[in-house]
Order: sequence, then C-alpha cells, then structure tokens
Amino acid sequence: MTTGTYELSHAIVAPVPPPASAALGIRMLATAIDGVLIGATVTLSAAVMRLIAAILPSGVGATGPLGLAILGGVVLIGYFVYYWGVEGATPGKRMMGICVTRPRTLDAQIPIGVGRACLRLIGMAAGGIFLADLIFAFLHRDRRALHDLMADSIVVARR
Repeated sequence: MTTGTYELSHAIVAPVPPPASAALGIRMLATAIDGVLIGATVTLSAAVMRLIAAILPSGVGATGPLGLAILGGVVLIGYFVYYWGVEGATPGKRMMGICVTRPRTLDAQIPIGVGRACLRLIGMAAGGIFLADLIFAFLHRDRRALHDLMADSIVVARR
C-alpha cells in the first residue's frame, strides 16, 4: 500500500542561481571605450559640418551650435540603440568580451532588440542622476544596473 506522498526531484526544488553578470569594472571600461569612440565620431562630424557651414552663406552658419547638438544626440542614440539592439554589443563591450542579452536568452545570447535598447538608454540617462544606476548595480544580487532592470537585460561574457 502506498502512502500517497511523492518526492520532488532536487532539480525542480533547487533554487536557480542568479545569472553570471559581467564584472562592473569591465563594464565601466567598455563604456569608457564607447565614450571615446562616440566623442571621436561627433568631433569628426562636427569638423565636417563646420567646413560645410563655412562654404554656405553666413545666415545658415548661425544655426551651427544647434545643429551640432542635434548631431551629437543622433550619434549617441543611434550608436547605443543599434549596437545593443541589433548587434548585441557595442564595440567597447566587444573589445572587453561582453555582450547585452536578456536573462531568458543567456545560452543563445540573442540581442535585446531596438525597443529594449531604447528603454535601456532611457534608464541609463535616468539612472545617472545621483549615481542611482551604480548604486543599483552594487546592491543588486546579480549586479544588474537600473537600466538593465528596466529593459530586462543583462551584461554577460560573450561565448
């Protein structure tokens, strides 16, 4: 006669460990590399815009500062959204051997998509206020920053 009790497999009951997120130092270094690349791109583009503005009539050249600000914003947004969303890693992250993916796709390391990349960039800008982004990353159990939590993304070592 059976007692009517069943044992669950330890694989089902065992807690799932948090994903192995990339170290914060490597992530910061990758972001610094990306900052240099973005700065160089904007500087080169600004120099080209200045040369073009010098050729045009003086009334057109007066809108230069606004045009440079718009150019910088477009390059910055386009850079991160494209590389996070489509490629899965910016050039800085690729150099450091890390990538951005979703926790559910750790094995395949599928890029997060353009929509999540936009959300991640908004979260990064918002999290920069009072260093809240870094505080979240240091306190979270798997070292995910505020922008990672908002976009359901994680930065891990590339395979």
